[in-house]
Amino acid sequence: MNKEYYVNILKERLWDTVDKYFGDLDKIQAQKVNKINIDPDAWIDFTINNFELADQNHESPKDHYVDESNWLSVINNKLGRNQQNSFELNWGKQGDSNKKLLALLGEENIDKLGLEQDCVLVRLLAYMPGHGVPWHKDSGESHMEVFPQVKSLDESIRLWFPVTDWFNGQAFQIGGSVLTHWQAGEVWHIPWGVPHASTNFGYNIKYSVSLTGKLKK
Repeated sequence: MNKEYYVNILKERLWDTVDKYFGDLDKIQAQKVNKINIDPDAWIDFTINNFELADQNHESPKDHYVDESNWLSVINNKLGRNQQNSFELNWGKQGDSNKKLLALLGEENIDKLGLEQDCVLVRLLAYMPGHGVPWHKDSGESHMEVFPQVKSLDESIRLWFPVTDWFNGQAFQIGGSVLTHWQAGEVWHIPWGVPHASTNFGYNIKYSVSLTGKLKK
């Protein structure tokens, strides 16, 4: 970074633009909705045995993003979020990885979350120390593309849970709530449109799951 770039960032005040965009949504407090039974070792074993099925991503605009998501991604890039600090391993999109993750999650847990068994999209995420996902919101388009029977986001819910107990330096923020000191399997609701982000400034790999499911009627 040179001085000119730094000064331009200060003049643009992109953070004000983002704050205005989200309005009061970044003040909404997170809600824990349940606690499910998972075996952390089994989930970590999955990452080893299915490593080739992981997408290796970092913060950047993407073809499958909606325009608003790409707009925010460009801002994040301008402010320094890049491959050096936002790298993730992401399972659930390639091959039969979602089917395998659903089996790992188990029907009992899916029922416990109040979701239809045949309409759940699971994303297992791993962040190395020094990495995390920048401030953003979910649009839910992937869920409706995979499951065309879902006609509206009102029919679905976005959930997050950690795969392992909390380690020093790990945090997850939903709206106005910063989550730490969690236990594996604690499930939190991410309301549609509410911004959230994750960081790992510790020394352990941070494993978590974001899932989208259709609510039972």
